[in-house]
This record gives sequence, C-alpha cells and structure tokens, in this order.
Amino acid sequence: MWTVLAPSSDVASGALAGNYGGVSAEATVGLGVGANALVGGSEHSIVLQPVSVQAQQGLNVAVGVLALSLRFDGSY
Repeated sequence: MWTVLAPSSDVASGALAGNYGGVSAEATVGLGVGANALVGGSEHSIVLQPVSVQAQQGLNVAVGVLALSLRFDGSY
C-alpha cells in the first residue's frame, strides 16, 4: 500500500505514470527508524510513500537507492 502526495487532490487519470527515484534510509541505535520515498510521475510532482511499519533494535545504518516505473494502460 502506498500513500500518494500530489500538488492537488484533482489528479488526472494516468498522472502517476512515469519514472520514480528516491532514497531509502534507516538508522538504529537501540531502537530504530526508517524512511522511504519516491519522487516522479507527472512533471516529477508526485511523491509515493510506502505505508509500512517496522521496528528494529541494535546498531545499524543503511541507505539504498530506489527506482520504480509505472505505466498507465488507459483502462480507467
């Protein structure tokens, strides 16, 4: 499941189509937190935020590069 952040609530069909890129980051010292976000879509104005819950303990730092491509098939 993803949360979609767009410049307005009136987003046209197919506006999510496009290439997305972003960074995933996590940091743990004792208890940890993480964040993921992808930016792209119509004029790079859409942000996709995965809805997730994670809990971690220990010592960790992780960073990754994310990429996703969405296509609109015109069926809606």
